[in-house]
Order: sequence, then structure tokens, then C-alpha cells
Amino acid sequence: MIFFLNLFKQALICLSAILLILLIYFQSSTIDRDWIKPVSEGSIYTGTIFNESFDKKLLHLNTMKLLEEYFLSEISKNNFTTQQSVIFADNLLRERFIHRNINIKLEDNWFLYLFNFMSSHRNDSTYLSSLDLDYILKFDGAICNQQALIFQKLMKSIGLDYKSVLFNIPRYPESFGHFASAVKIENEWFFVDTNLEPAYDSDDSTTLKALLSGDVAFFNFLYPTNTVEEIPEGAIKVDFINENPALYGKILQNICYFISWYGWIVCVVCYLLTNQLKKSLLKLSSHH
Repeated sequence: MIFFLNLFKQALICLSAILLILLIYFQSSTIDRDWIKPVSEGSIYTGTIFNESFDKKLLHLNTMKLLEEYFLSEISKNNFTTQQSVIFADNLLRERFIHRNINIKLEDNWFLYLFNFMSSHRNDSTYLSSLDLDYILKFDGAICNQQALIFQKLMKSIGLDYKSVLFNIPRYPESFGHFASAVKIENEWFFVDTNLEPAYDSDDSTTLKALLSGDVAFFNFLYPTNTVEEIPEGAIKVDFINENPALYGKILQNICYFISWYGWIVCVVCYLLTNQLKKSLLKLSSHH
């Protein structure tokens, strides 16, 4: 038993040293760290957008708390109806964000970059795209899934049901992967895409139905820079009613963040506890 405890202690010391050295290494701006960064800063949720709505005056809304307070105060001040509140949220996020992926910075979560580097997505930022709403709101840009998460949080604040609309349409040269939302108003589901900003009628509940039925002409009208020839069944679907669609991804990012900053401390604490256990065992054996 003592032999194995000694081995365990040595392993903890080595692991603690490695984690601490890597923490210092990835905090340094003078050392080349580009080898761990993906070739592409983009994610699977890509798309082209022209004539973006963007208002830099809204950049002061840089936390979820501030954004939600502003959203609710404007609804109250203008006495918006439920439908008007949804339209306001749609326009608010269109104007708050540029269509741009926000990755977690390497120095903020280096272990996540290591995880991404070891995964099949090492050449893109699938795992690196921030899923923390407050982190995303520090910046002026966000891609579709990031904006959808924030939109859904706003819908939750006014007590509306929401769900995620997922696109995965085969096309050449690359598939159209996209993420949008739907919100329920008086038993009808309305489609909302704050990111690619398609020109749909916000009062028309048939938009979502047309997309889910695979209406190619209507899809191409909404997304003229991403036209397709066909939409296979299931290529556009809804899921995660009143649920966080990125829950497990957020948990992964949080775990990696904890390891990045506190992993070495945990190893040191475990070393001390193991050492105490060893002393107790030796003391106990000496009495026998």
C-alpha cells in the first residue's frame, strides 16, 4: 500500500509541475504558441452575410445582465406586445453583433485548446467557440449558435417558449451548417435568425413550417448566398424545447477552464492529502 502511495505522490508532483509549466507557457506572449491554434478560426456554423445591421452604440451592453435589463426596460417603456417584443429582440441582436466567430482566448483556457488540438476538429474551432454568454458579449461579434443562445435567454426572460432550429444541408463545396431559433406566440411558432439576417416576415408563422417541409425555393429566397438544389428530409429540424442546446459543450469548456487555472493546485492538495494518509498508515502499522 505504501509503495503505491509513493508512486501516486510522485505522479501528482509530476502532473502538478507539468500543469503549472503549461499555464505559464500559454500565458506568455513572447513564445510562439501558434502550433496549438486551429488553421481556421471559423466553426462549422459559417455563412456569408451582406448589408449587416450593426450599431456600435449598443456595445455597452457587454454582459447578459445589462442586455437583459435593457431589453426588459425597452419593452416596458414602449409597452410592446409579445409579438413586438420578439421582433425587438431580433433587431436588437442583429444590431448588437457582427457575424463573426468569437473563440475563447488561448490564455483564458489553454487546456481547451489542447483538447481541441487532440480532437478530430484540430483544424477548426468547433470546441473553441465560446458558449459563455457573458464572454461572448465582451466582443462585437458572434456567430449563429452564439447569437441564438443569447436570443433564447431573452425569450426566457419574458416567459416565452423557445426551441432551436438546426440546419445541416448537403451542398457543394461545403454543407450549410446553421443554427437559429423559434419562439412560440399564441400557439404558433415563429422563426428567428438574428445572425444571417434573412428577410422574413416576422409576423408570419408559416416561415418555420416552410423550412421544415424542405421548401427549396423559400430557403433560397431567405439565404440567397447559400442556395441549395434540394433539402433532404431532416436536414432542417427543431430540437431542445426550452433547453440549453449547448449545455454539454458549456460543461466541457468549464471543466477545461478549471484544469487550465486550478489543475496544478488540485494536484498539490491531493499530494498533501496522500502524504497525510501515508503518515497515518505508517503510524497505524507501527502500533502493530
